[in-house]
Amino acid sequence: LMKRTSSQLKQLSRATLVNHFSRPIAAYAITFGIILLVNLLLSALFPGTENSISYLVTSFIIELLLSILSVGPVTILLDMSRGSDGQIADLLYAFRHQPDRIIVSQLIISILSTVIFLPAIIVLTLSSVFYTALGVIIGSLLLFAAVIGTVLIRLDFALVTPLYIDNPQTSALDLLRESRSLMQGNRLRCFVLELSFIPIMLLSVVTCFVGLLWVIPYAQMTLLEFYRELVGEI
Repeated sequence: LMKRTSSQLKQLSRATLVNHFSRPIAAYAITFGIILLVNLLLSALFPGTENSISYLVTSFIIELLLSILSVGPVTILLDMSRGSDGQIADLLYAFRHQPDRIIVSQLIISILSTVIFLPAIIVLTLSSVFYTALGVIIGSLLLFAAVIGTVLIRLDFALVTPLYIDNPQTSALDLLRESRSLMQGNRLRCFVLELSFIPIMLLSVVTCFVGLLWVIPYAQMTLLEFYRELVGEI
């Protein structure tokens, strides 16, 4: 299996997107617009109570539901990577294909990402109560390890969405297992690939983040080319 460099994957992405940016830009603009509207409504429903349990629980549930919506633009880009034009109607793809699978997979990822911080939180809390310097040091090390662990979790499950799109009968747990299996030996490549987009992401800040409507489809398409390589499609 040929392992392409980040530059080669980006080249494939640009070749697909050149002169065809309008549809993915529209897809992400619609998606971001809905997410912004939902967050504004949430803030209006819980004015001044952003740290309350009810707000946090509601926000978490809404975030899981919005994960269904985030599948749409990826579906369009994956179709485009395979030579199709991609249809705006595919923004609703996940709503028509067992959305519980993407919700459960995202829930498991969120739980793992949260639980990994518990040891650090417990140690740091106890050290603040008993004023122990050693506890602060150990807690800080555990916190650093948790951050590294979170990055590894995110890399392991980076391919869940395209796997969900391509495997309509696969359960949430199997999607997670398949993503982790594909990423074995490829985490560093994926990490380097994602890091390579940081300069252009920072540059988009100059445009008041409007440039992200171009950068995010480009970055996502590149990740999809990476995915297609790992499954032996290209």
